[in-house]
Amino acid sequence: MVPTILALDFDGVLCNGLLEYFQTAWRTYCQIWKPASETPPENLAASFYPLRPVIQIGWEMPILIHALILGISEDEILQNWSTVSQSIVNSETLDRTDIAKQLDTIRDKWITTDLDGWLSL
Repeated sequence: MVPTILALDFDGVLCNGLLEYFQTAWRTYCQIWKPASETPPENLAASFYPLRPVIQIGWEMPILIHALILGISEDEILQNWSTVSQSIVNSETLDRTDIAKQLDTIRDKWITTDLDGWLSL
């Protein structure tokens, strides 16, 4: 019998994508802000995961990482994400389309060059 259902999971309902989201967002963050170390600060991922629901569009993920690195509180992010993200975009003179392209390119390259590693997350 051939299955008649196709399930697409874009929001982590069927498959938890938090590890991949963070890794892709961190790699994109590194391209934009060029931190001294490409190793994420301790506890950054643990801070990112519970805040993931504020993200409406993927390009916002590296902005969330930047907000955390800037020391913006979890409460401020949860209550005012739209304002927080817009403030960062404006103050850093960023372009949402460029961030989205960078994030997609990083993910696509990762899938192309290390599919097993990407799938293992």
